[in-house]
Amino acid sequence: MKIPAEQHINRVTWRARRGARELDGLLLPYARHLVSQQNSGDVSLFEELLEHPDPVLMDWFMGKSIPANPYLSALIRDILRFSRTSNSS
Repeated sequence: MKIPAEQHINRVTWRARRGARELDGLLLPYARHLVSQQNSGDVSLFEELLEHPDPVLMDWFMGKSIPANPYLSALIRDILRFSRTSNSS
């Protein structure tokens, strides 16, 4: 059964809420941007990223480790770039 698009967007945005200020500041704005673009491939990769626990995500975003999946590494770089450019506007 396929989930309606609006419900899927709400679910992705909700999953981006982590409870850690640092992660919320990175993930929530990016999730809103991502779902507004409506690219299902990018959303799927973002959902894969969200499956990882917060300590792992923090290490990746802080550069203490990198994911084995090169697509997740690229996504993390994109999220950090998005955060820098959206905060400087």
